[in-house]
Amino acid sequence: MVATVSVPVIPDSYFDRFHTPKYSNRNPVQRALIRRFVARLHELFYRAGPVRSVLEIGVGEGFLSGYLSETLAEVDFTGVDLDRDDLERLRAKFGRIETHQGSAYDLRFLSGPFDIVICAEILEHLDTPERALDEVLRLEPGHVLLTVPHEPWFRLSNLLRGKNVSRLGNDIEHVNHWGPRSFRKLLAPRFRIVAMTTSFPWLLTLLAPK
Repeated sequence: MVATVSVPVIPDSYFDRFHTPKYSNRNPVQRALIRRFVARLHELFYRAGPVRSVLEIGVGEGFLSGYLSETLAEVDFTGVDLDRDDLERLRAKFGRIETHQGSAYDLRFLSGPFDIVICAEILEHLDTPERALDEVLRLEPGHVLLTVPHEPWFRLSNLLRGKNVSRLGNDIEHVNHWGPRSFRKLLAPRFRIVAMTTSFPWLLTLLAPK
């Protein structure tokens, strides 16, 4: 059971700061789902406390770390992403976040430990997610917060809005598909699962290294 904490509601003006279609889309249902997801993630983040240092792998334009950095002024934030353009947009918006261009498969340029490592909507894109998880562990995190699409509900949600119909709702970039049981199987060799929860259509887990 995840403890309830007071989470500020993300305003439309925050979404409008982003170029990424997922966030710039003004569909009220999509934004409501993202708000609910961020609230769940925020609850898990607090459960990992106290947190003084955060690394987000696949930080993109900084939607999650930017939101947290503007809420938690006393916390240090670092972000890694492959996309140079996204990192430039992040720097223009969130000057407090230290940024690095790099791959989830090779984080040797970073020095741990970090109190928490966040990896949101990344593992489903990786051919060998185990390699990325090993890199995370090398940084000696206190906790790890992972989110992935909750299948089959994620694909079903795409079908319901007419997206990726020819692929039965599957995103062309997704090479892995997990439900709670299969995701636990992936994580169990490396982590103790502190909490696992859902926010349609996503699955969120707070982990501690074994």
